[in-house]
Amino acid sequence: MNERERLLSVLAREPVDRVPVVSATQTGTVDLMKASGAFWPEAHGDPRKMFELSLAAHTVAGLEGCRVPFEASVDASAFGAATSHESERRQPAITGRPITSRELADIVTIPDPRRDGRAPVVLEAVSLLRQRLKDESPVLCGAISSFTLACQLRGEADALMDLVLDPDYFRVVLEKAFRWNVEFVQEAVGAGADVIVLVDATASGDILSPEQYEEFAQPYEKRLAQLVRDAGAASILHICGNTKLNLPLMKATGADGVSVDQSMDMRWVKRTLGGKVAAVGNVSPTNTLLFRSPEYVIEECRECIEAGTDVLAPGCGFAPDTPLANMRAMASVRMPHHLV
Repeated sequence: MNERERLLSVLAREPVDRVPVVSATQTGTVDLMKASGAFWPEAHGDPRKMFELSLAAHTVAGLEGCRVPFEASVDASAFGAATSHESERRQPAITGRPITSRELADIVTIPDPRRDGRAPVVLEAVSLLRQRLKDESPVLCGAISSFTLACQLRGEADALMDLVLDPDYFRVVLEKAFRWNVEFVQEAVGAGADVIVLVDATASGDILSPEQYEEFAQPYEKRLAQLVRDAGAASILHICGNTKLNLPLMKATGADGVSVDQSMDMRWVKRTLGGKVAAVGNVSPTNTLLFRSPEYVIEECRECIEAGTDVLAPGCGFAPDTPLANMRAMASVRMPHHLV
């Protein structure tokens, strides 16, 4: 069983020999930049450099798959969102919001992922990874899910006010975000992505009540998960923070895997998912992977697997200064998987 087969089988809830070790979230680190010669911020806008840095997580660090992009503003950039402040250790930040009025929400057109923003860069990097990895190792592509993307387009503070004061306005933005998601996801799968990671960070239980999540986030996640399945790929839904109240609703989206961060009790997550959805996570990217020794990393990884994770992964993206030795330590953990 190769790496691609192992990950896709786990997500399909089929037996595998051991727990796969990948990252559903960003993998760019300074050590890997040095090893590959592909540095931020250039690797955000150059498909060859994006490919080389992503590939290094596999060939240098030993993770069982490659994931692009390394930041969360690609989808918003296609709508014309301005970004800045990026550096070798800092991802691009959205500094200009493209939808600042109801009039703009009504007239904004759906971007073309083959042409607009940094989406074409990601799609070409996916294609290069597919060519390089063939069918031996999986390619994962991140997509900002509709709720979080709508918040990025509006501005998070304004968007959360819209939920209360003008939800109809926000739904217009949501629909535009979803229509973009459809176009981008289809292109990403067509380019060779095996797994689409639906990132809905702003839909965290720290921000949305179960009622709000069920109304404004879950319906779009559910439609996207089905779209990915229909396109012949698998999906992982990643939401940061405390998702305890919303996890049953996350399970019901139809995503093949649910990725949780380090604040969640993996034993509880596993019980709640009930074996119907793969549990992904949730090694701490800061307290453990960034600051601890390789020996400690291995210990926490083993505890995570013993707690029931189906896919060993960081709870969120690797911090840029994560030591290569710690990434390799995580990738070295080989433990049997027990289908539950």
